[in-house]
Amino acid sequence: MTRDKDYRNTEYCPVMDRVEEQKKTLEKEIRSEYSRTKIVYNKVSNRNSVYHKKFAQIYNNKCAYCGALWGLLPVESFEVDHFLNEASFPNTIEGRIEAGKMINLTWACISCNRGKCGIMIKPPYDDLLNVDNGNIATVFRRDSDYYIRVCDTYKSDAFVQQFYEKLHLGYETRRLDYLGLQLEGKYRAEKDEKRKCKLGESLSILMKKRNRMAVTGRSLL
Repeated sequence: MTRDKDYRNTEYCPVMDRVEEQKKTLEKEIRSEYSRTKIVYNKVSNRNSVYHKKFAQIYNNKCAYCGALWGLLPVESFEVDHFLNEASFPNTIEGRIEAGKMINLTWACISCNRGKCGIMIKPPYDDLLNVDNGNIATVFRRDSDYYIRVCDTYKSDAFVQQFYEKLHLGYETRRLDYLGLQLEGKYRAEKDEKRKCKLGESLSILMKKRNRMAVTGRSLL
């Protein structure tokens, strides 16, 4: 999936690359240090763990669902998500181990993670909405005003619509997060100090507006 085709990226964002391979490498690292670890989730979800940061870096520090950037939003606004929720697995030790495997984990903002927690993702949607291989970017897109929309092919798909609504992908805050991501990229790329300073001020104003909107609940279109 190229950068310009992925609604989670701006022109300044690096493309997520070899996500599944990087996750396997990180899991090997964890198991080499903690050979008795059964639930990998417990290691990467610990905010004080180096593995937490390494896991976020696999996703370029961005929510795998909406593209919001860890760094523009508060640290506590992100967490490790079970792609297939825990209710999709047996309520046993073995089930928790399966749910907590690296292959089932992804990086998400709290809004997306909490929104999808009650959704049971079953075939074929586990593949269609896969965030690691970029399939999800064939289901959603950015419109000319930077809102996330459902692609025409899936507009009549009830499950896709449910997923879109539960994760609040159509909210105004998603648009502001994307604009913030765009400004942050421009800021990093700018060489002129005066322009860089103005970009920094604009970014600060935008994110303050975004956060006020989230707190007051004025997030809908």
